[in-house]
Amino acid sequence: MSKPAKVMSLRLSPDDYRRLHAYGVSKGLTDSAAARELIAGGLASDGLALYSTELGGYLRGVMQPLLEQLDRTLDERNAEQEDRIARVVHRATRASIVAAIAAIEIEKGTFEGLNGVSASNIYAAYDKQAGLMQRGMSLSEARERLADGKS
Repeated sequence: MSKPAKVMSLRLSPDDYRRLHAYGVSKGLTDSAAARELIAGGLASDGLALYSTELGGYLRGVMQPLLEQLDRTLDERNAEQEDRIARVVHRATRASIVAAIAAIEIEKGTFEGLNGVSASNIYAAYDKQAGLMQRGMSLSEARERLADGKS
């Protein structure tokens, strides 16, 4: 058997009563039924806010360590990927340098006029051109700039 309802009076300002009455009319309720519905809804909302705050705190407590572990795992994988990329780039760079040195030696052997020029000077001249091209110039622009004495 349910407990008997508690009877009480309720004092409302004229503006609050107008709003309560308008709510009741829109729902087809009496003023007292509208007041009961609004009070019950407000109490449920308040209870839900209390519950959701507790639930939110619990979920944050459970999820935070999991999210931190995910961050650590992603950081480790990123570091592994960076290491792999660095190894691949290192090999390609080294092979490119070996090819450049070999090309300079072949160039010196092919052209008699380069006999007195050191391989380092030849490499430096090409390196300057490559640096300018890396900054966005075309080969002809880089050579023109270096021919004008600019670097």
